[in-house]
Amino acid sequence: MVEVNKALFSGSDEFFIRQEWNAAEVSRLPARTLAYVGDAVYELGLRMRHIRSGIDNAGRLHDSLVGLVSSTAQAKVFEVIFAELPENDRELVKTWRNAKMPSRYGSGTKGEYARATALEAWAGYLFLTGQNERLQKLLSLAVCINEKEGQGNNE
Repeated sequence: MVEVNKALFSGSDEFFIRQEWNAAEVSRLPARTLAYVGDAVYELGLRMRHIRSGIDNAGRLHDSLVGLVSSTAQAKVFEVIFAELPENDRELVKTWRNAKMPSRYGSGTKGEYARATALEAWAGYLFLTGQNERLQKLLSLAVCINEKEGQGNNE
């Protein structure tokens, strides 16, 4: 196996849209459409962070992300970010959380799925509107919450 010196990677963990979309129009997109974009953005952002952190075995990469992208984990992140949002942003996120849910919603509860969908919609909204600092803060928070949960599980 060839060793890769990740210290030589230049750049950052960030990725951006070249031209921001109009925030008023983006906020009118359906929650599931925004969540569709946000799911990809959220996972890609976390994947990039993991690669830069030195996890490079394919199995470990996948395993290290499963806990971060589950509806249960995303619901926990949602609870933290929702409490910190300004009122106008909170109203948007409430709308996305209360959007119509599919009849099947994965391994978590219906409430967790609703909060995870709202979180993904929020990530999609931040990405499409070019709010890169806020998106990076969201991704950092997701990692931080997961690390705290992991420490709690090891005790």
